[in-house]
Amino acid sequence: MLQPLDSNLLDPKHLEESLGSFHNATGLHIEAINNEGETFSVPGNFERSEFCRYIRCQAEGERRCQDSYKRASFEAAKWEEPYFFRCHAGLVIWAVPIMIRGVSLGSIICGQVLMWEPDHFFFQELKKLNAGIESFERLKSMACKLEVVSPSRSQAAADMLFVVVNHLVKRNINSLEEIDATRLQQQQIRHEIEERKRKNLPDLSDYDDYLKKERKFLRYIRLGDRTRADQTLQSLLTDLYTKTVGDLETVKVRILELATLTSRAAVEGGANAERIMRLLKEFNKEIEGIERVEKFFYKIQRIVETFLEGIFTLADKKHIAIVKNARDFIMENYALPLTVTDVAQHLFISSSHLSRLFREELDCTINDYLTRVRVEQAVEIMKKPEFSVAQVSNAVGFKNQSYFSKVFRKYIGVTPLTYKNSLY
Repeated sequence: MLQPLDSNLLDPKHLEESLGSFHNATGLHIEAINNEGETFSVPGNFERSEFCRYIRCQAEGERRCQDSYKRASFEAAKWEEPYFFRCHAGLVIWAVPIMIRGVSLGSIICGQVLMWEPDHFFFQELKKLNAGIESFERLKSMACKLEVVSPSRSQAAADMLFVVVNHLVKRNINSLEEIDATRLQQQQIRHEIEERKRKNLPDLSDYDDYLKKERKFLRYIRLGDRTRADQTLQSLLTDLYTKTVGDLETVKVRILELATLTSRAAVEGGANAERIMRLLKEFNKEIEGIERVEKFFYKIQRIVETFLEGIFTLADKKHIAIVKNARDFIMENYALPLTVTDVAQHLFISSSHLSRLFREELDCTINDYLTRVRVEQAVEIMKKPEFSVAQVSNAVGFKNQSYFSKVFRKYIGVTPLTYKNSLY
């Protein structure tokens, strides 16, 4: 009886397709076994050889075959490479280990062949190995029908199968990482919901708060602020989860919308437009067949990470800390009359060196980044009706209101006053 394998560890459909293709290409019998030697997959239900079927129908035949497979699987796992052996009945078989994260799940068994044409000595050995067989002459006749596979062809088949199995394993490790990430995400959502209940925070009754948070998230994307973007995204997903009550279609619409908005924010933040649009297209295809809310959330988190990486591509890792610290310093002190010299002195490096790093690593000047931060902060402050345009200008570090209006219009497309009036 076939024993099932946890589909979280190995995709049965993909396993069967891959092993079936190997069988069709080589003509060799193949089956997957667990660590106890029990078969859990025979692709396409291809039958074992007549010889093997006859051996297995004998008294203790199944048990002895299983014991042979179990020992072979153990040896293959121990050496982490194809292991050739002769089964208890005398056939040549090889086992290729299935190893995921250093743990053996079993092996792929291949062969049930001979390596040389059967002769007098082979039949003598065959009779000795199968002393309790019902009819040796019948077994002998069946042995003559077995395929003879040369040692070189057997080794080549084992090597090819090893590559196939490694491909399956690599693919599955990615799946396991996705499962782990999805579980962690579920825990984070549950934790945030519990925290909101503990603090007696009101439930999300409409989308106004959600959209406000979404705008804040997009602002962090444009600034390349990974930490705040990740935190806000997690809060957004919790809002979406509670608001939609897990309705798949609504979640899908919102996720597609969020991905599109994020892609545009990433381009505005400095990412390559062609690359971002290509990634967005691939993302839209990926989520077509998704049937779980958690998978949608996982996918949006991954694409956001990719977009953020595209905003500021740091080519030389030794400069990451310097550039990051410079950005953090600007974020904390944008309201002050900052200069390139101020930032450089804070980092104890020369102004010219810091300016070169920004141009090479971030593809923008320090003043460009400072201006971007100030405008983004101004947009947030303008949502508070008690602040005038002049006060907003001063609060974000512009001492000249006329210059502030000019810069704001360049980035946002309208003057500060027009933008402020549109909010109320």
